[in-house]
Amino acid sequence: MQKYGEPALFFFMAFFWGLNYIMVKYAYNYDVSSSILLMRVLYALAFSSALFFRQIKFPRTFAEHLKVFVLANLNITAFFSLWFFGETGVSASLTSIIIYSYPIMSLAASYFLLNDRFGRGKATGVALGFAGLVIIFLRSVDVSDYLDLIMLILAALSWALGTVFYRKFLTGYDSAGLNTLQLLYAMPIVLVIALITGGINRNLMIPQFNLIMLYMGSLGTAVAYFIFLTLYRKYRVSAISAYFFIVPAISVVLSLIILHEGISRTMLIGFAIMSVGIYMSGRLR
Repeated sequence: MQKYGEPALFFFMAFFWGLNYIMVKYAYNYDVSSSILLMRVLYALAFSSALFFRQIKFPRTFAEHLKVFVLANLNITAFFSLWFFGETGVSASLTSIIIYSYPIMSLAASYFLLNDRFGRGKATGVALGFAGLVIIFLRSVDVSDYLDLIMLILAALSWALGTVFYRKFLTGYDSAGLNTLQLLYAMPIVLVIALITGGINRNLMIPQFNLIMLYMGSLGTAVAYFIFLTLYRKYRVSAISAYFFIVPAISVVLSLIILHEGISRTMLIGFAIMSVGIYMSGRLR
């Protein structure tokens, strides 16, 4: 990535997404996962529409509409719903590990579907990054329901496939406009899921819950996804995948600061291994 601008963008995206994990913990005090899904997408759509109104350009053909619809339901609907429902029965620590197997999945998908070639050094770097992530959360891993575990794995897979699909078919679109469109195209399916699972209820009116959703929808989704699409519009999947391990690392630091969770020697070792992996993946070509 370029020397200043794009690393700064990546940091803000990683910070916003890292803070999302803290916000989800607070949101579960007020409602179930289907309400979090609905309100996050609703606030994100409203914020992105207001912020990027001039960049919105609707597709002209049915095929283009279909491509945006597929992206929306891989990147937004399937990813968010499987994540939020899966986390109800799995610890936040294990959730982070599984969701951020995403770089490995996206790297494999880009190899087979985009012909994105990379050397052993980059693959080793990504593997080290994931190993460091596992070590960070190792002591707090707990599994109570394997169905939830499967949903989280599918969530990571959906996100990885969405990334590859975007790189293959939709990088010609303006990132801001496409980000708004994917939220708009996901909204009908999200609404149906909320209706079926009881996500529309009086708890949606709780001010504190709406403040959490306002953050997750605006900075945590609309702005963060805009940065995500902007970076992947320019860089190959293999070029930046390993950097995404920074997101759960930030969530650990924020948990320490905001939730006063402890940090152990094991976590520090995990951070060190993950840092080596990110460095190797970013340096080797």
